Amino acid sequence: MMTQNMQKTLSQAFAISEEAVEKAILRSYGFMECAKHGAVRRVLEKAARGEEITVAAIGGSITAGSKARVGNNAQEFTEALGGENCWFNRMVDYLRARFPQTNIKAVNAGIGATPSFLGTFRLEEMVLSHKPDLVTVEFSVNDHSQSPNLLSAECTEAYESVVRKCLEAGAAVIQVFMNDQTNIGLQAVHSQVAKYYQLPSISYHNAIYPDGQLICDWERLSPDDVHPNNAGHALMALCLNRYLENVLDGTIADNECSVIPEKWMFADTFHKVFARYAHSLKDAAPENFTFADDIPEFQSRSWKGVLISNGEGTIQVKLPKGAKRVWVQYFHNPGSFETELEGRMTNCNTAAIGWPRAMWHRVYTGPALETETVLTIKTHKDGKVVLLGVLAAL
Repeated sequence: MMTQNMQKTLSQAFAISEEAVEKAILRSYGFMECAKHGAVRRVLEKAARGEEITVAAIGGSITAGSKARVGNNAQEFTEALGGENCWFNRMVDYLRARFPQTNIKAVNAGIGATPSFLGTFRLEEMVLSHKPDLVTVEFSVNDHSQSPNLLSAECTEAYESVVRKCLEAGAAVIQVFMNDQTNIGLQAVHSQVAKYYQLPSISYHNAIYPDGQLICDWERLSPDDVHPNNAGHALMALCLNRYLENVLDGTIADNECSVIPEKWMFADTFHKVFARYAHSLKDAAPENFTFADDIPEFQSRSWKGVLISNGEGTIQVKLPKGAKRVWVQYFHNPGSFETELEGRMTNCNTAAIGWPRAMWHRVYTGPALETETVLTIKTHKDGKVVLLGVLAAL
């Protein structure tokens, strides 16, 4: 769809002028003053030559496209918006239309309720294993909401780790800042990461909140208090696509690539990580555990499966030498388990009010383990524990 037609449709969907939509797009580039655009340009030039590229996204439910389809309150504009789609898919559609001769692979690693803490553990398997040329990173909302469940600075350290690992893998990175109805997420912190690494960033918050006031009623943007509807996703995609077009056509003339700083902005806490997910533990699981790869209420397919306890059971996982922080990852569900690591015992109640989302239980934080060490997980009879895996920072 042509940009002008899309802007006209969004002006109708938001009940604002087309000029206001244009200003929203321009505001979304508010953190670009230190950005280097050469890495993005090289990806686009590769696509222009007809060479295959892989575009990936890592983030939460907004990246996954929650409410872009289900629960969408902008249904009357669906046809004019070119169908129902999330901002990442719309960006990929733009690239495929712009380079019809090029094979463009897409990897969407958005999983609901996941902060960058979980992102840094799943990054290798779900994103970097595909050898992406370009990665978008979106965690501002979930890093804000999940930060109370982490130690001070762990959230920001994990976010930097995701960004830096993508750069170290040779991918161009675009940071994406979303927000919910009540706060601006961790945009203030994440934008400093963008500045430190000289990366382009697009802010949905800046687009829809001029001078601290929404451009329209929130209900025109979202069916709940967090997720953009189809029109909101279309606006975010329009901001991204305009940026890509400006890089390609020379409107953004900078051709320099950012250089990875020698020192970390925060800390390298999550530079080296260990993750053993349920699908890699299922063969060693005892008889009273069931492996399931597709239970929608647990988003199990996104994680390639879960292990569900059927009463008391024990799983042992070997942790590598050097582990300094260890967690057991699980889904909220009535049940409990205990862990034992070098004589240290911990207990976890996995029940919670609300929908079942991925959470984590801290087993250990301390000096690096001197040898390969066995972590024992024992589930109890009081319910069914839904295990996702074991995580460790080295």
